[in-house]
Amino acid sequence: MKKFLELAAEVFEVEPEDISMETVFREDIEEFSSLVGFSLIVMMEDEYGVKVSVDEFLECQTVGDLYSKCVKE
Repeated sequence: MKKFLELAAEVFEVEPEDISMETVFREDIEEFSSLVGFSLIVMMEDEYGVKVSVDEFLECQTVGDLYSKCVKE
């Protein structure tokens, strides 16, 4: 989970301590855009080997929702 937060923070261009699994990224990340969203999808595929469709991504509200797409616990 820590690695995911660090990678997501890098994509969001924020410090890892500024986000959590509860962060509602579309509202809480000031610089969020569709390009950032696409970068997240690419990061998830590159780092975790999962393909997340645009529809699946749009269903996600929090950083934790994104994480759950990558890691099946």
